[in-house]
Amino acid sequence: MSTLTDLFNAIPGQWEKVIATVALIAIGMLFSHLWARYLSRGEISAEKRRLHLVWARNVIWFMIFTIVVSVWASTIAGFALSLAAVAGAMLIVSKELLMCVLGYLYITLVRPFKVGDLIEINQLNGRVIDIDMFATTLAELGYAGQLTGKVAEFPNGMLLTTPLKNTSPTGEYVLHLFRMPLPEGAAHDLDQVEVAALAAADEATRTWQTEAEAHFRKISDESFIAFPSAHSKVLWDFSDPKQLMLVVRIACPAQQRLKVEQFIFRETWRALSRDKA
Repeated sequence: MSTLTDLFNAIPGQWEKVIATVALIAIGMLFSHLWARYLSRGEISAEKRRLHLVWARNVIWFMIFTIVVSVWASTIAGFALSLAAVAGAMLIVSKELLMCVLGYLYITLVRPFKVGDLIEINQLNGRVIDIDMFATTLAELGYAGQLTGKVAEFPNGMLLTTPLKNTSPTGEYVLHLFRMPLPEGAAHDLDQVEVAALAAADEATRTWQTEAEAHFRKISDESFIAFPSAHSKVLWDFSDPKQLMLVVRIACPAQQRLKVEQFIFRETWRALSRDKA
């Protein structure tokens, strides 16, 4: 009881602001809940539903935070001078927290990624599923973009000090590179290996080849960036003298990278086995 009395005495004449702050927080929670229920009843995809939920939630709480700060502006200004020394110490102590907030502002203003994008940062690789003021949440991806079932988070402050890769700037279609080890005994005829791998790649991507080509051409025109052709391509990786690697580059839908890669691998091996027989 004495604790409550001390608290009441500490904020004389401020009860209107306290009540307004509590009411604003309650309104923010109510609107967030109602928006989530509204989206759950819609017939949009789960990815778009998540994008709309995160966007609306961040807008609601940013507005609530701005209004609360304006309500308490006079009180904050009154304490500003007396807390100058304390503020300096708090700035040092709360450096990481401040960097997270600045990282969130960086995401909001620069938009290096958004919910649904595939990103890589500090050995983390995943699809962005949530962004708040302090951290970004990823659904972790493993080999060839396959979901691992794990969720990873990193503080937004990392964006100010760590390079980030957005691996989905091209939207629906992506350029995918993978390596295949050269089978034993095939080193004597590299042309044969190239022909077999290229034929398998063309067969795997024939369904969407024209559409992917038009897609990359449109992105190049809109972003003024010369993206590579969507045509399949094979190269040799000879960085390891003990193991020659064939590098295959294809254009395919992001969700089908592993399926296409496995198809090309099997068809190439079958072709080489038939020629060897």
